[in-house]
Amino acid sequence: MDIVIEPAGQLSGEIELPPSKLHTQIACALAMLCEGKSTIKSPLRVKDTNVMLKAAEILGATVKRTQERWAIWGVGKTPKPAQNVIDAKNSGTALSLLVSIATLSPTPIVINGDAQLRSRPMPALIRVLRCLGADIHSTKPDDSPPFVIFGGGLGGGKVRLSEAETRCIPAVFLSAPCAKKKVECSIPADPKFQLEPALELMKIARAKMTERKKKISIVNHPYRPFNYSVRREVARAAPFIAAAGLTGSELKLRDGKDISSRDGTFLRTLKSFGLRVNFSKKSINVAGGRGLRAARLDLSWAPELLPLMAVIACGAKGRTAIRNAEEARYMKSDRISATARELRRMRAKVLEQKDGLIIQGPAKLRGCEVDSHDDYAVTAALAVAGLVAEGKTVIKNGADALGTSYSRFLSTFQSIGGGVNYHS
Repeated sequence: MDIVIEPAGQLSGEIELPPSKLHTQIACALAMLCEGKSTIKSPLRVKDTNVMLKAAEILGATVKRTQERWAIWGVGKTPKPAQNVIDAKNSGTALSLLVSIATLSPTPIVINGDAQLRSRPMPALIRVLRCLGADIHSTKPDDSPPFVIFGGGLGGGKVRLSEAETRCIPAVFLSAPCAKKKVECSIPADPKFQLEPALELMKIARAKMTERKKKISIVNHPYRPFNYSVRREVARAAPFIAAAGLTGSELKLRDGKDISSRDGTFLRTLKSFGLRVNFSKKSINVAGGRGLRAARLDLSWAPELLPLMAVIACGAKGRTAIRNAEEARYMKSDRISATARELRRMRAKVLEQKDGLIIQGPAKLRGCEVDSHDDYAVTAALAVAGLVAEGKTVIKNGADALGTSYSRFLSTFQSIGGGVNYHS
């Protein structure tokens, strides 16, 4: 189904911050490894998180779900797979977490994905888990899925992560309390964006860990069932915040009192473009400035945000350079190429680089037909671009793409005055 966007004037109102997709996925994975009932309240209900629930059932867990909470009766540190192939669909995070769990299986498991995920090399995940004793193999020479995991348990031991490998932290840490001996993980710096979600949830599940400057030690100790309300995430409201900034509007974000390091960096990035951000006790207020300015962005911390940052740059005066985001080429789509191609169709001045984009603004965007590339991040960014373009914008197959990660995208935009609608 297509999405149609009409140009918007000013937006106004307030929205509730969405639940974190990453925290929802990690919580599901942890619940599988607990013996007994864990409850996940206010989960993000999208295709990428439903993958984890389906996998939990295949691995022997019992799942019951309502609109407001999911209950998962886990199987402890030894999965009981009902079949030997699990489909991670289009979710790289789900795949990495499921690979980690599969190392504990008594029988071999194949973790597969869709065509886009199967084209994504993951040598770091393979190397790090092998260092801890996992018997894992790619079926292809470039270390992309499908992966065959022969199971038998995780040995444990010491592993040193490079900077590029810190994104493996949730998967590496997940199965560490089930390893036969202590896991000691050395990290190059303090990668808060990767560490925080994993450590926060593992502590809730009573994992025993020691944290030092550049080393995390995790001992063999079973997870305990838990009750968890999924953290709200500012960055998941990025399309609505960007739209407010580009239209000179004000937006109130509810439930923004406890933000993560990643969200703090996200808000500082918005400020570098000239957006105003103010905090109150229970909310965050964001507003577009009189004139946005170009910025120099290092997106190594969040390459997935490249499409949206590129759209903001289209409305900013000057030359914006987005760097260190090469990983964006291997996500739901090649986000660097897809973003450049579609924004050029809308008359933006965009130069594609190996690891990012250069955008000359402000651009007078023109509404037209664009391609979603089956990628929620590209679709969301193009929807924002459509709100400030001249004329109607149609995003082909955009609704299906949004379903992997956004649960109320259109209704949220409509509630604040954005002309975003489905069109079959």
